[in-house]
This record gives sequence, C-alpha cells and structure tokens, in this order.
Amino acid sequence: MSRTGLVLAALVLLSIGGANAQTVVIQQRPSAPEHKGSEVRIQVNISFFVAGAVNSSDASLKIQEDARRALYQSAAKECEVLQSTIAGDCRLEQVSVNMNRTFGQGQTEGVNASGNFAYKVTLK
Repeated sequence: MSRTGLVLAALVLLSIGGANAQTVVIQQRPSAPEHKGSEVRIQVNISFFVAGAVNSSDASLKIQEDARRALYQSAAKECEVLQSTIAGDCRLEQVSVNMNRTFGQGQTEGVNASGNFAYKVTLK
C-alpha cells in the first residue's frame, strides 16, 4: 500500500468511534493514480458484545434487533464520516451482519454482533 493509502487508513481509523473492535481496509486499484478523484474501496468491520438473555423471549429478540439496528446505523453513517475526511463521493456497496449468541457455563450470556461494510469512494 502506498504512503498516501497508509495515511488515509490512519485517518479513517481515527475518525471511527463507539464500537469495541473495528478494522478498516482501504484498497486502491493498482492502475488508478494517487490524486484527487481516484476511486478507492473501503471496508469497515465493527464488532461488539451485548449482554442479555439468549433464549426465545421478547427481551432476547429485542437485544438482537437493537444490535442489528446499531450495525445498520453505523453502515449508513460511515459515508458522512468518509465525506468529512477523505471522500468527495461515497457509495455503500455491501453490508454483511452476523449475530452469534453466547451462553454456557462460565460465559456471560449475550450476543456477539459484527458487521462488515464495503464502500466505494472518490477521493477529495
């Protein structure tokens, strides 16, 4: 990855907040020049844990829904973050959400939620 790409990745990492674990990957097409107007693909991964019952109760279904809602809201908001920092134009291309219930002896009951979002942006 070029020096500019590394700087952009650091800026994106600094601008994201609110989740326990995040990964940002910026991929630039090899043939694209590194200047204003270059198109890059950005992936954002967010993971967090929500404690609560993991049975079939309404409360359990509510924490799962709230976790998905938080992931979708993060996906929608990311273009604003990108446009305020490095992007002139931003398009959400892919959203993947994963929910895993955790329970058992010695574990806190709850839901591990993760989202993977892919964007295509044009640099400022």
